[in-house]
Amino acid sequence: MTLTSLLLLFGGIGIIFTLITVFLLKKQKSLLMTFLQHFTGVWFVFSGWVKAIDPMGTAFKMEQYFGEFESTFSETAFSFISPIFPAMSNISIWISVGMILFEIILGLMLIFGIKPKLTAWLFFLLLYFFTILTGFTFLTGYVPSGVNFFDFGSWAGYKATNMKVQDCGCFGDFLKLEPKISFFKDLGLMLPAIYFLLRHKDMHQLLNAKWTKILLWSSTLLLLVYCLYNFVWNEPHIDFRP
Repeated sequence: MTLTSLLLLFGGIGIIFTLITVFLLKKQKSLLMTFLQHFTGVWFVFSGWVKAIDPMGTAFKMEQYFGEFESTFSETAFSFISPIFPAMSNISIWISVGMILFEIILGLMLIFGIKPKLTAWLFFLLLYFFTILTGFTFLTGYVPSGVNFFDFGSWAGYKATNMKVQDCGCFGDFLKLEPKISFFKDLGLMLPAIYFLLRHKDMHQLLNAKWTKILLWSSTLLLLVYCLYNFVWNEPHIDFRP
């Protein structure tokens, strides 16, 4: 499986969901908006699910990021931030579970059109965070060993081996993506994110208030149990590693 094949898969599912929304449910306000809701929603549900299979693996990836942030900021005027990252490493598994739940629930909110304005802002802010994260990781490839990231004058030619974090963990162990690819992927997703902000009133809404609450609460509970099953009570039921 490659990123291209995944994009085609998400696009195909998005088209099917769009046709159902348009011709069976008759809920769409904008054909483009409906497709983008389904496309990005399916993307987030899938990327969250492959991480939910192994929350501990995502926690390990977060610890790599936290370690890199600690060493980077400790040598700058923002050194007071550094102690935060070891503390976050100590609870990385719970941060991992929280992020996974948030990603999947946000995907469902996009698919069903729950609270359009809130969903649009949450999607934009999460993409903005991911873009900074993957951008930082990618740009460390220009930072030679022993040079601080913020010492821009000492940057050199790009070398993948300069990066302390070699893949973003966006799809867990299911698919390894180079930080450069992940960064451009997130830049691409920022386009629908901005569109959602500008045109959130065009979002379709498939559920009433009662069913919205049922979906959100039941999904959160089931996903939490699913995550706990895969690292507290048992090993991951699917192993994507070689």
